[in-house]
Amino acid sequence: MDGAEPDREDDLIARARLRDDAALSRLMEAHKDRLLESIRAELGERVRLRLESQDVMQQVYLDALASIDQFVERGDDAFFRWLRRIAVNRICDAGRRAFQTEKRGKEVRAADVPLDASIEHLFDELAGSLTSPSGAADRADRIRLLRGALDQLGEDQHEVIRLRYLCQLSVPETAAKMDRSERAIRSLCVRALIRLREILGDAL
Repeated sequence: MDGAEPDREDDLIARARLRDDAALSRLMEAHKDRLLESIRAELGERVRLRLESQDVMQQVYLDALASIDQFVERGDDAFFRWLRRIAVNRICDAGRRAFQTEKRGKEVRAADVPLDASIEHLFDELAGSLTSPSGAADRADRIRLLRGALDQLGEDQHEVIRLRYLCQLSVPETAAKMDRSERAIRSLCVRALIRLREILGDAL
């Protein structure tokens, strides 16, 4: 109807939680241009040969529909940041597949490891030499706990952990991605790991 007010984003999110495809489609459309720009910036040359930006967008839509109940409002622009996080996780997965044929001798690159396995490895590294990492938590709980902790990091700290530990980029590659010096990346990474240990606390 002419003159009708556009739906508020929180109303669309509430409808999307009820598996309203049309509501989620409108949310995706509202963020489409920014999300595509972000995806194109994240796709490296190797991955771009195998994956189109629109393919990532389609997968983000499916993932968002399946996991909309997990979305938590955290500050301004939270829904776009959530969609972007889904997109970059998918790009990381594609990057790992792109590297699957590259070996160092007989050693499989760490980038071949699935995302959840990368998250669990990071959890183990955070636990360090503790005798009973994660207490009674099983693998799914460990992954869930660390995903939640990652979401509580500041944007820069989250990004450096994502690139270094989940996407398995080197310090120079991470520095180039974040437009920072290698020294700054190492320092940021240490602070992020310390912050993760603080957030996880007894879970380690």
